Amino acid sequence: MTDRKGSYKVEIKSSANEDLEIRYFNNCHDPSYRSWKMPEAVVKELVAWLKGLKRKKNMNFPINRKTADYEFNMQTEKYIEVREFDTLGRYKLTGWYLPKNVVEELINYV
Repeated sequence: MTDRKGSYKVEIKSSANEDLEIRYFNNCHDPSYRSWKMPEAVVKELVAWLKGLKRKKNMNFPINRKTADYEFNMQTEKYIEVREFDTLGRYKLTGWYLPKNVVEELINYV
């Protein structure tokens, strides 16, 4: 998937263990990319959260939402931070810091 101007490209691939591999190319013609592996449950929760944000007309940053399993943060409109909690409510070592346009591409995928 590419944006309208063709300046970036996002590839999303699913694997056998219910993880999604997300590749973000800054330029459509560039062979190098940034990559994230995320469980599908995290992706679905993130997409649901972003869809809820899009319904709001006025967004004031920073935006923060905590659920029982995840925390979503937007300090600016360009990046979204996702943190996962363990069973005791502590942060896991894994987390993701994604450009917002990557998450918008995930909306089309899910």
